Amino acid sequence: MRIQMIDVGSAGWGAELDQIGLRLRHPEEPQLFPYHFLQVTFARIGGRALRIYQDERWTGVGFLFPRQRETDGTHIFTLRCHMFPGHALPPAHELTDGVVAATGGPPPFVYDAAAEQYYSPTHQTISTVDIGRPSAQEAAAVPSLHQRIWGSPPEFLYPADLHSVDFAAGTSLVARAEGLLAGFLIGFYKFGGPTLPADWHTRFGGDYRLESQIIGVLPEYRGLRIANLLKKVQAETAWREGIGIVNWTADPLQFPNAALNFGLLRGVAFDFFPDLYPFRNDLNRVHASRFGLTWLVGSARVREAPLIGAPVNMLDLTNHPEIPWANEGHWREYMGITEPMLVFEIPPNWTTLQQQDMAEAQRWRETTDRVLAHYIGIGEGKYVVTGVATRGDRRFLVAERAEPGLWSQLGTTT
Repeated sequence: MRIQMIDVGSAGWGAELDQIGLRLRHPEEPQLFPYHFLQVTFARIGGRALRIYQDERWTGVGFLFPRQRETDGTHIFTLRCHMFPGHALPPAHELTDGVVAATGGPPPFVYDAAAEQYYSPTHQTISTVDIGRPSAQEAAAVPSLHQRIWGSPPEFLYPADLHSVDFAAGTSLVARAEGLLAGFLIGFYKFGGPTLPADWHTRFGGDYRLESQIIGVLPEYRGLRIANLLKKVQAETAWREGIGIVNWTADPLQFPNAALNFGLLRGVAFDFFPDLYPFRNDLNRVHASRFGLTWLVGSARVREAPLIGAPVNMLDLTNHPEIPWANEGHWREYMGITEPMLVFEIPPNWTTLQQQDMAEAQRWRETTDRVLAHYIGIGEGKYVVTGVATRGDRRFLVAERAEPGLWSQLGTTT
């Protein structure tokens, strides 16, 4: 047996995934991770993919997921394999030797997704909500919960076994309300990530982070602030494990998410990725542009926010006529702003707009893509999204000019 690495950062990775997906269509094979995750996010968390050859025939694929970072800086991976029809999973020692030979790195943890898995449920009661790792039954129910919330087809759902103890996902949480599953949060360990400003890489451990991949809450439970509780438990867990940075992506035009991410969790965005994901669904009917969120879970700004009862920090622009607008809806754009603060206007209800007027939604996306790509960044003259604002029925993102004083303020620790 031999193993050959696949370049998941190459332009041909998408075509390679198509070929892999076609070869893996048989009912006995454990579920492949969603295509959009493997195409985009997998490389961003430091994941690696490989071909498995037996007798010089391509018989399967393996995916190396970041698992842990040793004290000496060594990166340890979880190896999850998928074999093509008619081919058995090679012995663990052969896979281990093959990965070491191909990567030059340490032995991975070989994980068999088809084996019986062990789950370790936990419980933490916060107000009326119970947050914790799922049981086997709850893990099995998460994909259907995902489907109910997002209206996603089966190929967009994450395999239930990622919640197992052996897979060791970075975040595996469910929320229980009135004894029923009300929400979930999935995340992955991450080696490296986007460039950080100032001295954040050293102070907050930029080599080993957490990528918070997907969070969902059933509509009937959204008044309980379950998303906030799931994220806060994620932050505390990460901090106990020595992780100081959590990243995730978010649609800049979803104001409720912005209110949570910036106004409540106190994350920031200095990365913008136009047309990042290839998928389309009920919440993404036009191209899926995204902010890259950075959450300094060890900073005073984040840690001093109370677990429950914290207000959403929201600016009323009626009282701040001095703050310039980078755009007025999708009708006007202003690219020459240099003031210390500016705002971006976004739709008051992006999901409804996409459902009712696709042409209008497309104009909003194109306009905001241009102004966000122009202003967002960590270099001189760029801006960082730090908050949200309103003016009557209109909705805005608040951004501050990127400069040393801001980095120092945002990165202050307790």
